[in-house]
This record gives sequence, structure tokens and C-alpha cells, in this order.
Amino acid sequence: MAFAPVEGWRWVKAADRRTAADWAEFMRDLADDHFPGRKIVLVMDNLNTHCPPSFYEAFKPEEASRLCERLEIH
Repeated sequence: MAFAPVEGWRWVKAADRRTAADWAEFMRDLADDHFPGRKIVLVMDNLNTHCPPSFYEAFKPEEASRLCERLEIH
């Protein structure tokens, strides 16, 4: 689940698993479809898949780097 409380917005996407690739796909959808061209500040739990290396596991290095630059992870 992702939400922007100030904007009154939320988005839920269910998956059968909780893999690094699933999380990376969720984040790419969030960045490209819901917040294009904006820096995204993430405040989230510390599940082991919720980290920048997950992008590199799921995507080519250029795409992973592009996504990492768009995110500020806390």
C-alpha cells in the first residue's frame, strides 16, 4: 500500500508473494504512473526486500539507478 496523506491519496496493489522483484515493480509503477517527474519520499517498514538492491535484482542497472535517484528512503 502507498499513500500520500496530505493529498488524500492511496493505492493498494496485492501480490501473491513478497519478493524483491514484486516490491521493485510496485515502486516502478508508483514512480512512473502515479508520481511521474517527482521526487518520492518513502517512509516504510524495514522488510529485507524494501531497499535499493531490490531494484538491481529486478531491473537492468540503468533502470535501477533511475529509480533510486527518484526515491528518498527512510
